[in-house]
Amino acid sequence: MLQRGDDKERRSSLRRLDDILDTLEQLNLHDRTELTEGLAESLVLLGVDDPYNIPIPQLIERVWAMQQPYLITIVVERRRRRRRKVDPKFSSGSGIA
Repeated sequence: MLQRGDDKERRSSLRRLDDILDTLEQLNLHDRTELTEGLAESLVLLGVDDPYNIPIPQLIERVWAMQQPYLITIVVERRRRRRRKVDPKFSSGSGIA
């Protein structure tokens, strides 16, 4: 189970990646092809070498891939519904109303 500090660190990392991803998506949406200096610096700090030579859609994919380990997968347990026993006399479809 995640400790409180671990969860806080996970959320902080996820928020930072999400901000970078949002900025990249906005640049892509407005057909911009050049990164701002601050954004390029943030990408270098994430470990992206020479972000100026990588197309923005590829940068989006890289940052999205970095984000995946921080996302929580919620497993939903499906409960079995108990089936009612049906009396065969009433399920034959005899048309009696």
